[in-house]
Amino acid sequence: MLAVGDSTQLEIIFSTKRYTSRITKTPRIETNVGPPHKNVRITTQVVRRPDSTYPVIIKPYKLDISQFGEKVRDQMKFTITNVSEQDLDLSMVYFPTDLVDVSLPASVSAGKSAEGVLRLKEPALSMSLEKSFTFQLNDADGSRFTVPIKRTIKNPSNIKKPGVKTKAGK
Repeated sequence: MLAVGDSTQLEIIFSTKRYTSRITKTPRIETNVGPPHKNVRITTQVVRRPDSTYPVIIKPYKLDISQFGEKVRDQMKFTITNVSEQDLDLSMVYFPTDLVDVSLPASVSAGKSAEGVLRLKEPALSMSLEKSFTFQLNDADGSRFTVPIKRTIKNPSNIKKPGVKTKAGK
């Protein structure tokens, strides 16, 4: 419940599943004020081959910063390659500020690559998550790219070792 005049953020997750090409979804938001419901339109271009996007290619296209051992993985680098013929400026549109910091290059020259860094904040170090961040280019289309972030935690103390009995005797 929100007080009058208060605000909050609402996270809407759109899973691409097996979709390809241009997709539009319209989730409905219901409130007890005003019209019975409001629709939010999400339109995206789902690419079959993330290594062939234009005007930039992001590698890896999905940032999997999972941790399966005791060594803490708290950051991951990624590369943005400008495959167009014009220099491009990048600006952040959205990232989960409570869980990560994302350092984007300010610009990427035509035909060149630049490096970005995803850093996990303290709350994200001990949790599994599936989030994303979105940045925008200054090209004629105002292209936006959403990069998935995945983190799976497997506590090494919970991983069964061969020949070692657990408390349950298994």
